[in-house]
Amino acid sequence: MLRRPRKRPSRFRPRKRRRQIPRRALLPATLLVLFGLWLFDPNTLTQATARGQISTVETVIPNRLTVVDGDTVRLAGETIRLIGFDTPETYRAQCDSELARGDAATKRLRELLARASSVQLAYQPRRDRYGRELARLMIDDRDVADIMVGEGLARRYSGGKRRPWC
Repeated sequence: MLRRPRKRPSRFRPRKRRRQIPRRALLPATLLVLFGLWLFDPNTLTQATARGQISTVETVIPNRLTVVDGDTVRLAGETIRLIGFDTPETYRAQCDSELARGDAATKRLRELLARASSVQLAYQPRRDRYGRELARLMIDDRDVADIMVGEGLARRYSGGKRRPWC
């Protein structure tokens, strides 16, 4: 007796549709959850938004900071970008002049840390695009940005596109 070949399952068999929540129901459901949270604790949303804006200040022993370049330091393996100023690059310098100025800024930051009696880092609640912590560095109650800009080793910088040094 000859056997008939088994019928293969169709590749084009319609799939079972999962039950989905209608999109028009998502907004009212979200609003209902937020309203419930607000009823439970009216300060919930205020506390959540305020928490993201607080900067923490840490007092550091000066010799624990390692200078990477004029506006970057390292503390316990974590790289920290100092905010408020920008110094010339030392690793990817575009010209010899930029490299010389970057080396001078790096040397000056090392001198400031070597002579410091107190150092504070005021961490910002966000990181830069390279994943580095952002912090304002205070040495002996003076902002390092003011010192470096005042001595002509840096320029003011608050984010955005950087101007070339060459």
